[in-house]
Amino acid sequence: MRQLAKVLPALFGILLGWILVNPPAWLEPLGLLRFAVMGVLVLGLLVGFVALQLGRNLPEDVALVPRPGVEEHLEALTRGCEELGFVRAGPPVEVGVSPPAVLQALVHRQEPVYATVFRTGTLPAVTSMDFVSILHGDRGGLTTNADVRGATLPGEPGSLRQVFPGAGAAELFRRHCEALAWLRSRSLPPRPVSGERFAADFKMAMARQRRAFLAAPLRTALVAIWRSVSGRVPHRGALAQQAIAERQLRQLSLGR
Repeated sequence: MRQLAKVLPALFGILLGWILVNPPAWLEPLGLLRFAVMGVLVLGLLVGFVALQLGRNLPEDVALVPRPGVEEHLEALTRGCEELGFVRAGPPVEVGVSPPAVLQALVHRQEPVYATVFRTGTLPAVTSMDFVSILHGDRGGLTTNADVRGATLPGEPGSLRQVFPGAGAAELFRRHCEALAWLRSRSLPPRPVSGERFAADFKMAMARQRRAFLAAPLRTALVAIWRSVSGRVPHRGALAQQAIAERQLRQLSLGR
């Protein structure tokens, strides 16, 4: 089943391509217009498939199963985080999404920041990392990473993100701390984090993303497809310079 989950997106893509160039015979009277009809059909199938996949990857209660030992694929990034003052929050865990991912959580010794180093179970696998902080009162959080793919899904108000494509761990951490200082100046301080709280905080973040998805699953899927294809996300650059961050902060202020 895990292998099927890995190859299913590729197989579905091949199927959609075949459908697109092989319209059924009963559409032939439409001439070239039949390809436009098939394009709409293929888009609808794609949006529905992506929505189903997103739903499977946002479970109501995501499982975090410890994997004692060392995950070689995660070690380089994990050691880079340790050089920045982070300590490991227990062993790596297998995250119960489809296909499963492996994640190493770390906590900074002084700053209220988690680091998550992870490797997806997809084909091809992706190894990456995030820096994460949680706003006081659990009203949202800040995530900083170097991969636009980590910002394809729209989130709830308060789900603040920064993407610096290609940046290394040291630059990402510096940018994250700068954004925390900016949030403090806006009366939105982060709350403390700890290794003992990581599992609960991770599940809370997944639950927030799940709520945002369930509020508009097809729209979320369409936005995710557009952002993935175009590489354009509204979270590039420093938080203080993002128009979308200003809108989210206004929503948070109104919700006080």
